[in-house]
Amino acid sequence: MNLGLEVLFIQVPHCELKCLPIVYIEMLEAWYVLRRKSELKLSVENIYDQPLFKNPEIVLKDKPILWYDFINAGIVSLKDICYEVKTGFLPDCAIVEIIQNVFENSNVKNVIDRYHCLICAIPDDWKQTVQSELHYRNAKNNNRHFYDICKDPCGIEMWKTLFNIDDNDFSKIWCNVNLFWKPAKFIELDYKILHNCIFTKSKFKRIGWSDDDLCDVCGSEIEDLVHMFINCDELLEFHNYLSELFVKLFENCDSDGISGVQSEHLLLFGLNWKMKGVNDSFVNFLLSTARYCIFRRRNIIMNGKTNVNLVQFFKYTLKHYVIYFYVYMCQKYKMHFLFEKKFLLDNPLVKEVDDDIIFKL
Repeated sequence: MNLGLEVLFIQVPHCELKCLPIVYIEMLEAWYVLRRKSELKLSVENIYDQPLFKNPEIVLKDKPILWYDFINAGIVSLKDICYEVKTGFLPDCAIVEIIQNVFENSNVKNVIDRYHCLICAIPDDWKQTVQSELHYRNAKNNNRHFYDICKDPCGIEMWKTLFNIDDNDFSKIWCNVNLFWKPAKFIELDYKILHNCIFTKSKFKRIGWSDDDLCDVCGSEIEDLVHMFINCDELLEFHNYLSELFVKLFENCDSDGISGVQSEHLLLFGLNWKMKGVNDSFVNFLLSTARYCIFRRRNIIMNGKTNVNLVQFFKYTLKHYVIYFYVYMCQKYKMHFLFEKKFLLDNPLVKEVDDDIIFKL
């Protein structure tokens, strides 16, 4: 089973899906409708990979199970309670040991009783498969595969060298990349930037897809990722405009905190620490919007279209998404507290006045 495919076998209530980007919510809800009208033929591998929790096929008192102590201990799928080298389910003592490795003071009787209930809730045909069929979960893997998994991606190594970023900072950067409420195309672009997997002109020339490696926007320098977002001469006006916005956004912040901000790092990776008096969520959303507009303008020019005013394009895009989130969070799903936290708190650029959003851009 491919990584992530198990999501097709669980069913999450709509109220719990709200933390996902809208496109994923719509996809999952459409799948839930289709699933009720479909019959899935499961292979031995699919059965062993079945999630134990939030699975409509595994229920107690007509409700799917959700036990956080089991999940935090690593028991999340059917294969986690089965032997790896022979058929059958693990004994009670093994499950207790797995749980107590994480929760030392867990109630042994309670764990055993719930484990028995879990076994009873598993469909009979799945239990029969576990008792008779063995799934070799690592049969296709070798030492080289596990070695490659543990290596840092090439893009990460490049950024570590350029900006002297340590591993702890990268974990915070990934949090900025994967903010659940960002538009999917923003997440995709930020992911590609962090992995250095955008096809720049220098890469196109290297693989023979372009005769030159000059930037199509400025036409004077080699286009690599840093040039695309930082060093291009045609970005000077836009960078100055962003600087004016940041003067307003950081006006009430701690002066010691602002001294550690590096402009190039900020534009590429966002604000990776919290500062009193600064809405870091909005700052990072604004920066994601800026990166998207820079990249989008570059693609427009690269495809032979007319140049656009980047500042005006950025203003339009930022307003569009903030108003969209206002309607979505406040008017449709009554999550005004979340919108206020992410967009309004400590933010001199966006205000709510009489059920309307006012921008000072």
